[in-house]
Amino acid sequence: MSQELVLQAIKSLVDDGHQPTLALVKSRLTKRLPMPMVIEGLNAYKRNPKVLEQLPTATAEQPASDSNELDLAQRVSQLEAQLAETVERIKKLEQQ
Repeated sequence: MSQELVLQAIKSLVDDGHQPTLALVKSRLTKRLPMPMVIEGLNAYKRNPKVLEQLPTATAEQPASDSNELDLAQRVSQLEAQLAETVERIKKLEQQ
């Protein structure tokens, strides 16, 4: 799992057109990992760059993303309703 995080960070760098280095990989990690694990992942990539093709895709995270989008859509609807109500209240106050 840890090496997978390192490889995902490397893939992110490669996708952005950067040559992965220890410092760049470390800066792209989403959580702190021991230096030997980072070095091991970087060495695995240097031995076989095709290892990035074997990484699982982010489809497992998609349902959570869909759920978040639904929550965000509901929140936007609520905020739009509150805004409309506030505008009406302002109009009434301006008429007084």
